[in-house]
Amino acid sequence: MVLDKRRAHLLSIIQQSTDPIPTKDLVAKMNVSQRTVYYDLDQINSWLEDQELEPIDSKHGEGLFLPEPSKSKLTLQKDVGFEDWQYQLSKEEREVLIKAKILLEEQDASMQSFMDLTSMSRGTVAKVLKVVKDEFRQAGLKLYYQKGSGYRLSGREEAKRKMLSDILAVIFSHPEWQHVRNEIHQMIEPGTEESSQETDQRLTVRNLLYEAEQTLGLTLTDEMVEILSLQILMIMKRIQLQKYIVVQEEEKQVLQQTEAYQASLLITNKLKDLWEVSFPDDEICFITMNLLGSKVQHDDFSRYTERELSGLRNVVREMIADFQLYSCVVFDDKGGLEENLISHIKPTYYRLKYGVKIANDLAASIQENYPDIFHLTKRVMKHLELYVGETIPDEETAYITLHFGGWLTKEKKQVETKFRAIIVCENGIGTSNMLRTQLENLIVGLNVITTMSTREYQSIEPDADVIFSTNYIKAKDIPVIHVPAILTNLEKEQIMRRMNDLFHSKQQEKDSTDLLMDVIERYATIHQKDDLKRELVHLLEQNTPLTKELRKPMLNELLTEQTIQFKDHVSSWETAIETAAQPLIDQQSIRPEYIQAMIDNVNELGPYIVIAPRIAIPHARPEAGVEKLGMSFLRLKDPVYFSDKEKHRAQLVIVLAAIDNQTHLKALAQLTEMLSNDENVEQLIAANDPKHVIEIVNNTVEV
Repeated sequence: MVLDKRRAHLLSIIQQSTDPIPTKDLVAKMNVSQRTVYYDLDQINSWLEDQELEPIDSKHGEGLFLPEPSKSKLTLQKDVGFEDWQYQLSKEEREVLIKAKILLEEQDASMQSFMDLTSMSRGTVAKVLKVVKDEFRQAGLKLYYQKGSGYRLSGREEAKRKMLSDILAVIFSHPEWQHVRNEIHQMIEPGTEESSQETDQRLTVRNLLYEAEQTLGLTLTDEMVEILSLQILMIMKRIQLQKYIVVQEEEKQVLQQTEAYQASLLITNKLKDLWEVSFPDDEICFITMNLLGSKVQHDDFSRYTERELSGLRNVVREMIADFQLYSCVVFDDKGGLEENLISHIKPTYYRLKYGVKIANDLAASIQENYPDIFHLTKRVMKHLELYVGETIPDEETAYITLHFGGWLTKEKKQVETKFRAIIVCENGIGTSNMLRTQLENLIVGLNVITTMSTREYQSIEPDADVIFSTNYIKAKDIPVIHVPAILTNLEKEQIMRRMNDLFHSKQQEKDSTDLLMDVIERYATIHQKDDLKRELVHLLEQNTPLTKELRKPMLNELLTEQTIQFKDHVSSWETAIETAAQPLIDQQSIRPEYIQAMIDNVNELGPYIVIAPRIAIPHARPEAGVEKLGMSFLRLKDPVYFSDKEKHRAQLVIVLAAIDNQTHLKALAQLTEMLSNDENVEQLIAANDPKHVIEIVNNTVEV
């Protein structure tokens, strides 16, 4: 392992310091996020251990330090120039900073201030201003230049507040934008770096939010507390500038009936006593909107009104029913999933209603790593869209994907527990559950006994063998492994290595990737070692004894010439299922009793397997007779009827034999994608040659 320039720079700062350095000081020096610093520290410590040096340690209440033996032995190359490492702003960061400057510091929104803020030339700033001006125009705001005063913004305060809320959501969606976050903190709380009083302000607001949680009967996520703290300070700043929001009277009456309004009153009354700032009722309602739309770690359903709970429960039950139908799975703990989804969908409803943007730095990662579950989740969002009356953005769909994904493997444990684990996660219920699923799938015998926020972790004495945390936390007596919320293959390999280090007395000196790298190095010169290793991790299946992950085959691996059939006519729907399943019997993918189980399901539950006109996907539970994953396809010229209703006739009968709740999902998502295209369905019904079906399948898979 080789340290890159940024991590070497971070190490040099710690090495050269005579005293422990607080993490916040490293964040400020490096201009990266706290999370990035924590991940870098993990990588640096792995590198130090490879060099047989003591790792970076921390002193409670003081900060991080490098032990003296390591300091004396460690020598960084002088000619690399680590000290001049600087963070370069991206195009998006520049735009966000300039928008924030205009909105928060209108009295100082000049061309020179923009140049100083972004380190850009006048010409580059002018180009950015054209883009920003257009964004403001689309939001109903007008940006104009006033000679002698600088840039000014006219328009409704409501539009400005929404833009400011969106900026907060964006900066929290990008943990690596620490420089941008620091600058915006400074705009909201001038003098933050020099004066402890401003920091005390944020701490005061944060503590008031903790009090408000008691009124609301819930626990906000750690990230949400941080966002709301800044939001409230931002509102105070607007009030001091006499910039007020107006909420429609009808909406105010609705908001005033909520417990969130009582919590907002608690916060604003105490702020009035502390700092003599008076909040008009419209501003209290605005805080209420943001509280209602906040992500939660835990929620208390006993505090919901029956009307509110019954509406949400109906939506969630329909979503779960459809997800089971489309994914061909049965959730063993539907009640648990229902409670979790309600906890998430309640604030989702209010976010969409009041236009509150979500901070989601995981959305792209979720779609990239779990496209099959995301695809299936997107299909069931229609129920929430009807309830809310709004199109659901992908950011919201991604978080609901985490809930479904986190519940897919909550089945009876078949492996003896070897390791008891706790997850500490800042991102809420759905993310915690998805991380639990990833880790329990990855490590044989791992049992996650609970998930909690950083706040909760700091207030207890944990009892477990290992702790997995998405934030950097100081280990107590239990080892801590720092992880991202969504794991890539490379990160999974690092976790396995760390688990081996912690718990295997006979640990392998090197894993299969390292051994392969050694062989390559004997015969070739490697110029990009880390990149090559990352690619190899993607290609190699890890055979370490802790790993229990299963590969998800693609649709074209399951539907082959051997599993595709064509018939003109069958006598009944029972015969259609038997005929369609025969290739799976021949391949010994299923036992004969699985066919009867599929027929029994239709008799007991009705023709639910007809997922769309002309398409049926018969299936049963894995324990009903599945030996290995399989799928078979039968095309009928004459439709077969699964009931006397026209919508329950089918010409395409595709039998699915799943071995668990996950392994088939990639192929199934590709199948439903293929069948959602009417032209594909017409071609499949007209087909007489397996090669034609396979061609349609391959076209879907390639897309």
